[in-house]
Amino acid sequence: MFIGSWVINIIFSVIAFLFVFIGSVTSNTMITSFVRATYAFFFIFIVTYFFRWIWLIASKGIKLEYEEKNQIEGSHIGKDTIIEGYTEEEIKKVSRHVKDLIND
Repeated sequence: MFIGSWVINIIFSVIAFLFVFIGSVTSNTMITSFVRATYAFFFIFIVTYFFRWIWLIASKGIKLEYEEKNQIEGSHIGKDTIIEGYTEEEIKKVSRHVKDLIND
């Protein structure tokens, strides 16, 4: 789904319609101003749709990079904490001893 919705396109298009209509009505007939404003409405609607589509693609790329980074970091969690050369039992003994020292 696109970021935002088609309502965003409509809002920007209506604003463009009003600007073009008000700017054009002072020097043109009403029908000419209306036609030009309608062209502006459709043009801005399509351009806004295009920018939202580009924004969606860009945000997907950022989201994928973020997820890949988290997966890579998540796969290293267990490997970095276990020191080679020690067994699980030795690590548990040391952990219990440290906890006992902290509690005393």
